[in-house]
Amino acid sequence: MENFMKPIKIKVFYEGGVEKITAKDSEIPIVSEGLSFIQFLYFIFSSYPEIQQKFPPGKLGLLLNGKSPADHDILNDNDEVRLIGVR
Repeated sequence: MENFMKPIKIKVFYEGGVEKITAKDSEIPIVSEGLSFIQFLYFIFSSYPEIQQKFPPGKLGLLLNGKSPADHDILNDNDEVRLIGVR
């Protein structure tokens, strides 16, 4: 049973109008270790498709632990992701 990926918790914060779409300021989803930032972003957009409609490219700020993320960044337990709507 050591082949199973460990579950990790990611803290997600919604700001700048994104919280109106999600109906929450934050949440803590549990995902598998080894998940990349871009895969996690796809998960968020699949859960809340209206985010992409209201905030097209250039109108949504993304932070991973307070810094601009790279697509290939791998998420770790208790990482913080922020989605910030920009007008």
